[in-house]
Amino acid sequence: MDRAFLRNFIDGLLLNDGLKLRRAFGVGMFLFNKLKDDAPPYILDSLKELDRMPLEKKKAILKEVRKFLEEKKEKKERVLPQERKPIHLFFQPLEKLKILNKTELSTLKALGINTIIDALYYFPVRYEDRRLNTSIKTAKVGEKVALKVKVVDVKKLTEGPYTLEVICTDGTGTLSLKFKYKNTRLVATAFKKGREIVVFGKLKSFKGEKYMVHPEIKSTSSEEVGKIIPVYYARKKGELEEISSQTRRRRVRKALQKISSYLYKYFPEYLPEELRERYAFPDVALALYELHNPENVPVKELNEFSDIYHRRMIYDDLLLFQLALLLKKKEIQSQPAPRISVKEEELKEFIDSLPFELTNAQKRVIREILEDLKKDTPMNRLLQGDVGSGKTIVAIITAYAVVKSGYQVAVMVPTEILAHQHFKKFLELLGKRGIKVALLTGSLTPSQKQAIYRLIREGLVDVVVGTHALIQEKVEFKKLGYAIIDEQHRFGVMQRKLLLEKGKGLYPHCLVMSATPIPRTLALSVYGDLDLSIIDELPPGRKEVKTQLFFESEKEKIYEKVREELDKGNKVYVIYPLIEESEKMNLKAATEEYERWKKLFPNKKVLLLHGKMPDREKLKVMEEFKESGDILVSTTVIEVGIDVPEATLMVIEDAHRFGLSQLHQLRGRVGRSDREAYCFLVVPDEIKNKDTETIRRLRVFVKTTDGFKIAEEDLKLRGPGELLGVSQSGYFGFQVANLARSLDRFLLEKAREDAKHLIEQDKNLSAYENLRKLLLYRYGDKMDLSLIA
Repeated sequence: MDRAFLRNFIDGLLLNDGLKLRRAFGVGMFLFNKLKDDAPPYILDSLKELDRMPLEKKKAILKEVRKFLEEKKEKKERVLPQERKPIHLFFQPLEKLKILNKTELSTLKALGINTIIDALYYFPVRYEDRRLNTSIKTAKVGEKVALKVKVVDVKKLTEGPYTLEVICTDGTGTLSLKFKYKNTRLVATAFKKGREIVVFGKLKSFKGEKYMVHPEIKSTSSEEVGKIIPVYYARKKGELEEISSQTRRRRVRKALQKISSYLYKYFPEYLPEELRERYAFPDVALALYELHNPENVPVKELNEFSDIYHRRMIYDDLLLFQLALLLKKKEIQSQPAPRISVKEEELKEFIDSLPFELTNAQKRVIREILEDLKKDTPMNRLLQGDVGSGKTIVAIITAYAVVKSGYQVAVMVPTEILAHQHFKKFLELLGKRGIKVALLTGSLTPSQKQAIYRLIREGLVDVVVGTHALIQEKVEFKKLGYAIIDEQHRFGVMQRKLLLEKGKGLYPHCLVMSATPIPRTLALSVYGDLDLSIIDELPPGRKEVKTQLFFESEKEKIYEKVREELDKGNKVYVIYPLIEESEKMNLKAATEEYERWKKLFPNKKVLLLHGKMPDREKLKVMEEFKESGDILVSTTVIEVGIDVPEATLMVIEDAHRFGLSQLHQLRGRVGRSDREAYCFLVVPDEIKNKDTETIRRLRVFVKTTDGFKIAEEDLKLRGPGELLGVSQSGYFGFQVANLARSLDRFLLEKAREDAKHLIEQDKNLSAYENLRKLLLYRYGDKMDLSLIA
């Protein structure tokens, strides 16, 4: 097999964002035939399917194949002594390690590293190549490099931005070091002529002169010279508050390198051998050692998280997460649930009485939910739909079926604004049919809460709409059969659990609704404990919101359009990204701009809404806007929960500060009737030429109103945290995986298949003791995995 030829072949396909790959066919089988005797099974499996895959996935797989071709067949691996210890010993507190001194221990604890395994899995965020493998002549301009040089001259400067210049050489060329110091005399004494030093910094060039600005200076005997240096995230906290970032990082690095060098050989392998062989993964102990103490790994790969050691740990992150989701799903399915006897005629009569026609997608999703409700195993379903696709009416219709079967329904939402909105909708459609609907939120008085608690307990309320107040201990349902959770990403697994435990011996059916469209593959992987229903059709009569991009200098056009819409009797939203002035980010504050809009439209009613207002005040402002307001100046508070059909224009200031999915949610607040609607994105003039990537991103948004396409784009650019409103380490428990990277998403699908297979073979993972214990350590409490505890 000619590896060089295949590498060049793949490089050609990937050029110009995969231009040739778009047109090529048969690439998968060609590469499969070339590599079938050499490549690991997971690569071969992917190549068989390659030609049927979407472009982004093809590119991710070809990059993976190219990486395999680059890796040397003969790998010099560190010899691992057979001294492995059981994994639970690594769950012990750091204090058990006698090799750490007091400073090292307090440094790690200040970062939230409390156990031995936490330390081993606290990976570097990047790597610096401080090896002396280049010269002034050969070093690439624009890259960070380490150079061993001799001081030739020191000059104090009186003109220009710099105060001191140190001229150096290494025999191949001249390098100028430039500094901005007030006390140049003191600094100049450190650079004696003839002294040999090692400088590390970004190499720049101007008119043939190579130079560095404020590089790091080390003596030739420094322990950092000639190595790849891992850089760790070391925030200012506790013990680390008073020290410089350089000292913080050095302390963290020394402590973690000490632990990994000493302990790696005792760390047990927990991944089944079959999986390690399939992906040609190194032993976990080697991966832990190399990521903290890299020696011969290409630094570019380390910083792209694409080397074999990172790939091993990324896969482990994803496999553990998938195992946790699938085990949680099995556990829920083993619980008894109320069997809902759906009265078909009564339900049909209710649906026919609605003032609008359901879409085919809504009808399909309702059927899927009703089929689940008829079973005596709990439904656990995610309902996805684009903005305005009609998820709430699906919730109302299915709630009606449950109430008519004699059970109560709980509807939990994250904010008071949304709770009031849902309460009104449920009351409007169900109240006239004799169904009792109640609202339970934190802002009710104690006596009001007590009255509602009694009604719920005695079964005198059929549907309760509420916020976190629903999961208080005092809330007792007489016969809870169905829980609906809206904007599910805003609630933790344990909050969901607390609501579902109110079923008194029976596990209620559960429908979670996502406000943000999530690409199907990501939804299946991230919410693997849920079945998936998608409303992929908008109600008829909805006009597409016309979206345009404007620069600050074009503001007059926007004001003209605002006047035009107001004259027609329509309403306008103006959105800002922050509440308070931030000099650093140069963002406008909604509070300041509110005054400006009042001056621009003195005869119109301009209102202000922002996140720091108490909930009661927010509701008051929204009601006033709905009844008699003209312009609402707001922060992203209005992302969800406002339904004003007369609102036809949305102006989003500093639109480049928002994620695309967030912009899509905001745009969904207009165009909620048959009136023509508009969304104007405003960005500063200076990003027109400087930040072409931002403009490209916003143009994607302007061109499409399909929330799923927008979500795909957002996923590529910002990762799933943006879509789900969560941090990846917090929500998923990931140590190193990041689903914004296409390689990680590719591994995620593999991990899901493998997790499924492992649980089919061994439902409690009893044959994989170390894997089971690690899974419980990561997710036992977070996901309440009592099935394998």
